[in-house]
Amino acid sequence: MLPIIKKTFFVLVLFLIAPIIVMTTNWQWQPESLNAVSHYLFWLTETAGVPWALLTCLFFTLLFSLLLKVRSKIQIVKLILVLVIAMVVGQLVKSAIKTYTAESRPFVLWIEAEYSIQDEYFYSLPRSERKEIIKEYIYQSPKIPHWLYKHWCNETGYTFPSGHTLFAATWAFLALMLLNFKRHYFVISIIIAWVILIEISRLDLGMHRPIDLIVGAIIAWPVALLSYYLARRWQIIKE
Repeated sequence: MLPIIKKTFFVLVLFLIAPIIVMTTNWQWQPESLNAVSHYLFWLTETAGVPWALLTCLFFTLLFSLLLKVRSKIQIVKLILVLVIAMVVGQLVKSAIKTYTAESRPFVLWIEAEYSIQDEYFYSLPRSERKEIIKEYIYQSPKIPHWLYKHWCNETGYTFPSGHTLFAATWAFLALMLLNFKRHYFVISIIIAWVILIEISRLDLGMHRPIDLIVGAIIAWPVALLSYYLARRWQIIKE
């Protein structure tokens, strides 16, 4: 396991660079952060969120099956099980931490400052009523584009850690651990770039703080290592 830990640690550091840089500037999200690129980042961030994340999972499962040249039905089932375990374990850990820490999203804090709606009150409401508050105050706001308003309506949970970052980083670590980097360096590099852009999108859209991204990426690392161990044990991959 030590070689794969060393191999993936460098990529983990890559995922921490952007949020750490932002953190050192004491950056706080404001609508002024939005620009012409933000809408493209929104479509990108959707690939790591419900429901589109299901298609992303299907895409990566098929991709891994092809690149690993999995042929037998038993091996395909084992591979799918390894990938499902990685996704489920990561999201369970994320949900448990979110419930325990109950940290407010940056856009909720902005709504608090802009419209004097306490974040404690906002999160004390059922999700359906949180959505109604966003509709009431943000729908006609000239500062918030309609596509972002709709995204906020669907993302009224807590912020810490970032589930999108955890999801994307887990796939990147799985690609690095399960695939041969020398043979598939282009595919793996694209996936790594996708993760970094997902991180940037979460900051740009007011969904997360830098620390949320950092912890999301860190959680993804041992989750992927667990799946790598299972893949080795079930002989889906070899040394």
